[in-house]
Amino acid sequence: MHTDRSPKGQGPALNAGRKTAGDIAVTVTERLVSQVSQFAVFVLAARLLGPVEFGTFAIVSACAILLLRLAEAGWAPFIMTRSDGDNTPYQVVMIAVLSGFAFAAVGFAGTLAAKGFGLAPDLTALSMLFCLWIALATIFTAQKGVLIWLNRIKTAAIIEITSELVGGAVSVICLFQGAGVLSLVYGRLTYQGTALILSFAITRRIPAWGLPATVRQELLTFSVQILSSRMLINVRLHFITLALGAFLGPIAVGYFRVAERLVGAAYELVAVPGQLLAWTLLRRARDAGQVEGRAARIEQQVARHLKVLMAIGTPLFLWLSVMHGEIVAGLLGPEWQPAGVLVAILALCPILMLPGILTEPLLSICGQTRRLPAFTAIIFAVSVGATCVAAPLGVMTLAWSQLAVYSGIMLLTLHLFTRHANIGLAGITKALRSTVLPLTLGLITLLVLRASPIGVDWPQLVRAVAFGLMSGGVYVIALMLLDRPFWDQIAAAFRPDPVQQGTLS
Repeated sequence: MHTDRSPKGQGPALNAGRKTAGDIAVTVTERLVSQVSQFAVFVLAARLLGPVEFGTFAIVSACAILLLRLAEAGWAPFIMTRSDGDNTPYQVVMIAVLSGFAFAAVGFAGTLAAKGFGLAPDLTALSMLFCLWIALATIFTAQKGVLIWLNRIKTAAIIEITSELVGGAVSVICLFQGAGVLSLVYGRLTYQGTALILSFAITRRIPAWGLPATVRQELLTFSVQILSSRMLINVRLHFITLALGAFLGPIAVGYFRVAERLVGAAYELVAVPGQLLAWTLLRRARDAGQVEGRAARIEQQVARHLKVLMAIGTPLFLWLSVMHGEIVAGLLGPEWQPAGVLVAILALCPILMLPGILTEPLLSICGQTRRLPAFTAIIFAVSVGATCVAAPLGVMTLAWSQLAVYSGIMLLTLHLFTRHANIGLAGITKALRSTVLPLTLGLITLLVLRASPIGVDWPQLVRAVAFGLMSGGVYVIALMLLDRPFWDQIAAAFRPDPVQQGTLS
């Protein structure tokens, strides 16, 4: 099997820092390509299909996603927790294959039953295609877990970039050819099919039978814990939209969903690469030396990882919050201007969510996944309660309530880290405090620029981007001057390591 792993005793070790920097660059690029591609298809479909067809697709898609989340269970996270030299990941992929087709069969049966009660032919065809998508998507999720387990994060990102572009192109072509709402599911099927073919071509391993009984029990326990946690998260997110629609109507939902979409797109640029890298780096820290030093190694990696997430993510979200009006007007037009204030509030939430990016990888690596369901249930209860109280009072109140909820989630997350993963808050605080002054200087620069008459005649999006780059430059220079060790660490990641750290056995 061809991989880019460098196990101990099998040759010179890769420059881990340099590889990590490359992984970050490619995964961020993958998120950018994905967001741009999906947003372009979304806008085109909305213009060509109209509200009825587009709404129909959204409903069927939501049902399919729910089935997909059940089918995915916790196969990929379980794969990513395995140690080197283990054959289990390929056996878990076989479980994912069976799970994907089983839930696809459930979808097929439900569609046929609905057809018997008068489901329209076009909806029947759409639902059938989505059932096939469930099977393919479940298998690829597990395959992506294998690629990350193999330390091939860049490869996984390149596969997703390629597949996203191919799938997006198919959707656009089909839309212009008059395929209607089926165009969108054709694109999704093409994306998943392309990704599956490429991933198997890279791993060169087919799913394997023979998962031992002890591992099956471990997998079952792990999957139930992960699945229950993830399903609570999904239900919580959908409940906000439903409650807002019930109390305030579709216009309020539209503004709120647009604000969430813009903030969510920015958050994914940080969260998706950050979480993928966390699985690899935390597992590497766990397995890098003697058991006695394991906790210290993991704690050091958590502090380092959180610092990178905060250093990259916080300026982005502060820019989104400050320049909300220009960004919304420039992207969507003046009719969406009421969503700008919601963006300003909701853009502060991801800053509080950054520690949570590590929750699932950290607890899994530390063998504490059983804590996830209770943790997520508490968040679910608090969020639903806050939504029920705030939604009748207006969309602004709901936005502020979400900020309060995420403040509580951050505190609860840090408590979870200290109690069940032995992560000391002192080390995290020490790592993060050197970023406070550079962030403050960058934020002050941005506020001064926005209040000045500079660029008042520029297009609004140009003004937002220009001010962001100027204030970002001030932030970067300040961080470079005030936190030299951090920059030395980043620079070292891009330099070849002259020291051969591996040995031949």
